[in-house]
Amino acid sequence: MVTVRGASSFVVLTLISAGLAVAQPAPPAPPAPPKAGVPALIGAAELVKLTPPAGFIDDPVATDAERIAYVVAETGSKAELHVYSYALKAEQVIDLAAVTLHPIALQLVGPRALVIGVTEDGSQNAAMLELTDKGKGKPPGTIVYKLGPATHITAITREGKPRIAVHKATPSSTGTRHQVDLLAIETGKRVTAGRPLDLDATSKQAKLELTVNHWSDGMTRAYGIKAGAWDRKEDQRSPDTEATYDLISGKLEAKKIDDLYDQRRRFQALADAGGQLDFVRTAWDNSGLQVWKSGKPKPITFDEPLTNYDPKSLQAIVTADGGAWLVLKVDPVNAAAVERKKADPEYLDVFRVGADGKALRKGRILAKGVRHRFGLISDKTGDKFWLLERNNGFDRGGRSLTVYQPQ
Repeated sequence: MVTVRGASSFVVLTLISAGLAVAQPAPPAPPAPPKAGVPALIGAAELVKLTPPAGFIDDPVATDAERIAYVVAETGSKAELHVYSYALKAEQVIDLAAVTLHPIALQLVGPRALVIGVTEDGSQNAAMLELTDKGKGKPPGTIVYKLGPATHITAITREGKPRIAVHKATPSSTGTRHQVDLLAIETGKRVTAGRPLDLDATSKQAKLELTVNHWSDGMTRAYGIKAGAWDRKEDQRSPDTEATYDLISGKLEAKKIDDLYDQRRRFQALADAGGQLDFVRTAWDNSGLQVWKSGKPKPITFDEPLTNYDPKSLQAIVTADGGAWLVLKVDPVNAAAVERKKADPEYLDVFRVGADGKALRKGRILAKGVRHRFGLISDKTGDKFWLLERNNGFDRGGRSLTVYQPQ
């Protein structure tokens, strides 16, 4: 028999068996909050904090060694490009209304800035803007060139040179035609017209016998499985291969699949990565985190338990050496905190992952009840990072942008 008593926060269970009554133990009490006086910042110094008097700071942020660029917006009515100079401790402001009211990406290109935006129908456009006064009616903000509309516009590096990939996906008689042009970022002029790739509803290209799984480099490369060739003499197909199709060169490269199980797991992770080959994610068996570089994973080792952190707080940027920078937010009521009956401070921890996969904590920012967006600044003086403090209840943009220098 089970008896439930009262409407309070506890339940009494009475089990009757051979006249013996057994009471279930009450759940553990929540840990006490951390003591007052917890440091707000550990292991890093605040270099600059940017807070607009009106509107909000939108998601796209771009940096170089001397500047940080961001957008101040008011939904649907205002978008301004702000370029802050560390040396001058001042910022330049350019109205973006003639370009876009919803920027999604920025890139600083010497004395210019590339702004990529999205339109109401979901297509993308872009413009290169002057940041210096060129005289003769060409003040800062003058549009050098415009691009779009397109399905995707992406700044990439191709053969060591900065380029823009302009991808258009259009309906075809068999499914979807993908066409990518490669442009010089300085002028916006086309460098190479890519080869079209026609895919059916199952993402298969019949002539190449290629089924696409994922993309990279601004949709200039498609990755998938190529069906094995038919051997008439043996009356059978050779094994399928893993293949890459380059839409710019029109070349198809294939390689043998050594471990089918590993290949399927890897392709699933890459399909979920949103067109990226470099990222950080949880291992398949949830044993820890992995840094992926060029589509290949490597485990990350930490000096402290990952169970102390909220896994949904993970953000990361992979570096050229195969390491990464990442942030994780402490779960104040993690298992260890509950066991010692004392909540942990709600820190956002910033880690540098070396090429060997070892994570070293570079800073802690107290973030009780606050969400952040994370970014990295690499220059000759050392790596810095920035945090965009999110507005509560609003996933786009935030109220302040802060740059930090690890100590």
